[in-house]
Amino acid sequence: MTGRRFFFIHVMKTGGGTLLREILANFGRQVVYPFARHDPDMRAANFSIAYLTGLPEKRRARIRVFTGHFPFVAVELLGMRLTTITILRDPVERTISYLRHCKHHHERHRGLALEEIYEDPFFYPCFIENHQAKMFALTAEDEPETYMHVLDIDHDRLELAKANLERVDVLGTQDRFDELLGELAQRFGWRCGGVANKNVGRGGEARVPASFRRRIAEDNAADMEFFEHARMLCERRRVVKVAS
Repeated sequence: MTGRRFFFIHVMKTGGGTLLREILANFGRQVVYPFARHDPDMRAANFSIAYLTGLPEKRRARIRVFTGHFPFVAVELLGMRLTTITILRDPVERTISYLRHCKHHHERHRGLALEEIYEDPFFYPCFIENHQAKMFALTAEDEPETYMHVLDIDHDRLELAKANLERVDVLGTQDRFDELLGELAQRFGWRCGGVANKNVGRGGEARVPASFRRRIAEDNAADMEFFEHARMLCERRRVVKVAS
């Protein structure tokens, strides 16, 4: 394996938990950020951009892979030469997965229908509304403290998100996860495929009405366009790879 260093832009509920396990299997706990032994406040280490960018130089030098829930702008703010990786997911499926996560793990959402959780005035703008596009549209001028920063994705922001996505070195989608692992193995010598899937859906969950799926897609039109751009970009890269 090369001495290359990586930054995994982990967008929640896209399959990133499984990819994180692959990262740990390849690099080991000591050189993957964050690490509880060195980061006693793991919440800050996973979410706070100020914490990430304030890491001492000696600590930065030991890290081979940066992870955590950070927007793309965090890579720029670190000011290091890093190979970027991300995985995205159909926005409707990602949202439903997130809502089910809330239902199972957040006390305030227990017993609520998915539609009721979706309308939560705090969770919706922070974690749902055009969330994937937002992760790539935030800038240093926005002064985000975490990835939960609320941002309206207008036309210009959407175009910025697409442009930033094109700068990502390794891009995959959840529905073609094995192809992402294959690329990591081929390009960087990772040994992939030996870990169990994390956070897979529970059996017996109620069927989501088609009307609610349509509502999610309509409410998150920018994210739908952003994800289609991701698919197009993945396909374009596959064609180039085959041709070469």
